[in-house]
Amino acid sequence: MIINILLRGRSLSEFNTLGPADIVFLANDMDREVEEVNGLKEYLLDKEINLVFNMVTGADRGYQEIGFFETFNVTKLVRPYVTGDRQPGSSGQSINLPDEFLSEHHKQFMYKGYKYSYEYPGTGIAGVAYAMLDYKPDVVNIVGLDFYDNLYYGQSNYLVQDNAGRDYWTDLSELQVENPELQTKRLDIPDLDDWQYKVQNTLCDLVEHKPNIQVNLKTKCKALIDRMGTYSNLNIEEVE
Repeated sequence: MIINILLRGRSLSEFNTLGPADIVFLANDMDREVEEVNGLKEYLLDKEINLVFNMVTGADRGYQEIGFFETFNVTKLVRPYVTGDRQPGSSGQSINLPDEFLSEHHKQFMYKGYKYSYEYPGTGIAGVAYAMLDYKPDVVNIVGLDFYDNLYYGQSNYLVQDNAGRDYWTDLSELQVENPELQTKRLDIPDLDDWQYKVQNTLCDLVEHKPNIQVNLKTKCKALIDRMGTYSNLNIEEVE
């Protein structure tokens, strides 16, 4: 089995270099990417899709506006919360798929949460975890996972710009422009270094736990922790 995971970082532009897949994972609201990234809509039309999606009320509006669930073969709606932290049907979203929560075996890879009992450091890495722990793939290919590294170089978070204020990472690049002193040092708001470390460390935990899964990561991140280079089943290609 081959699973391709498409996330929202700038390396998503490499999606068309991936080979065939049995399942494609998407994370959170990628309706703009589907509409605006050249060739992405066509790529997804014949794929089985698992959507990893938070439970923010109204977050599905963009998907509904483009007829996403009617156009594409979305077979599973994965919620990035362990069973019991949220109740099925409590999202206020109009998606005609059952909520699939994370089982107990995810907890060892998660952090003790602030809002929930356990949390992954991002919906994207929650999708990677679900693909590796709840399926039995031979290969997992990942694009769009750039660990927010682009923010250090005055670039936006995502390949397709998000709505202003959608989350607190969105416009840190604008903050750098408005405050030149931030361009010469690592941003410390809000603990960006720690966030990067947690996402990369979680990926390493998963790769180490599943040595029989070949993970291929295409990323624009230039600052990878040493541990990322220690696994024979993790191939990293830095893309421009």
